[in-house]
Amino acid sequence: MDNKGGLGKGLSALFENRNIDPNNPNGSAKSVSEGKLFVEIGKIRTNPFQPREDFDEAKLNELANSIKKKGVLQPITVKLAEDGNGYILISGERRLRAAKIAGLAEIPAFIYDTKDESKENLLELALIENVQRDDLNPMELSDSYRRLVDECSLTQEQIAEKVCKQRSTVANFLRLQKLPAEIKLSLRKNEITEGHARTILRIDDEEAQIAIWKRILEENLSVRKLEELTDKQAKKKKKRKTTNGKVSGEYEEIQNKLRRYFGTRVIVKPKTKQTGEIIIEYYSNDDLERIIELSEKQT
Repeated sequence: MDNKGGLGKGLSALFENRNIDPNNPNGSAKSVSEGKLFVEIGKIRTNPFQPREDFDEAKLNELANSIKKKGVLQPITVKLAEDGNGYILISGERRLRAAKIAGLAEIPAFIYDTKDESKENLLELALIENVQRDDLNPMELSDSYRRLVDECSLTQEQIAEKVCKQRSTVANFLRLQKLPAEIKLSLRKNEITEGHARTILRIDDEEAQIAIWKRILEENLSVRKLEELTDKQAKKKKKRKTTNGKVSGEYEEIQNKLRRYFGTRVIVKPKTKQTGEIIIEYYSNDDLERIIELSEKQT
C-alpha cells in the first residue's frame, strides 16, 4: 500500500536542530520553536527546478488569509546558498507565496544542510519532497517522475523507494506521459480526473482517445460510465496482450533483468522457439536518449 501519511521519514528525518541563525549563518540560532527556525522571507530565493507549475491565485489568497489568522503551520524547506547569500527554497513555494501576500516578514523553515547546488540535487530534493507531501496534481506528479528518470537517471524502483510508493504507482503515473497533449493539459487544469485519464489509456488510438475525452467534457461522463464505453477496446487490448505476451519463467527472468537495467517497462515476446522481439518503453525523447546511452555502454 502507498504511504498516504505525507512525509513520514522523508526529508524531515534528515533535518536536525542546528546552531544556525537563519539570518546570520555564521552566528548562533536566534529563534527556535519545536525544532523550527524562522527565516527572513526576503533572503529566500526560489528553486529554479520547482516541479509545481500551477499556482491558483484564488487558493493562494485563501491560504494567505488562513496564514494571517493562524500563521504558517507547516514549515517550508530551504538550504543555505553556496555563496552565503541567503537561502534556496527546496519545497513550500505555495506557502512562501501566500506568506508574502499575507505580509509576513519571516517564515518557519527546516534548513537542509547540503552544499550541493547541482541541478540534479536540487531537482531531486524538490521533487521528492513535493511527491511525498502529495502536494502535486496528477500531471505534475507524472512530469516529476519523468524528470527523476530523465534528469537524475533514477529507475522506477529507485524512485519508488525514495518516495515510499510502490513501483506500480510510479509506473502508472509515468503512463500518463502517453496521453495526447490536449488531454494532459485538461488533466493539469482539473477538467478531468486521474481516473478519467487512466481509463482513456485503455484505448490505443490517439484520435479515439481525443474523441472520448471530448465526450467526457461535453457529457460530464463519470469514470464508471467511461469504463463501460471503453470496455470493448480494453478487452481486445487484454486479449491481444495475453495472446502475444505470455512468457515462460526463463523469459520472465530475462524480462525482469532488462527492466531493472533500463529502468523502464520491457516486454519480451517470443514468436517461435528461436525468435521473438523485445519492446522497451520510453516516455519522452529524453527518456529515449537515456536508454540509447545505456545501450551504447554495452557496445
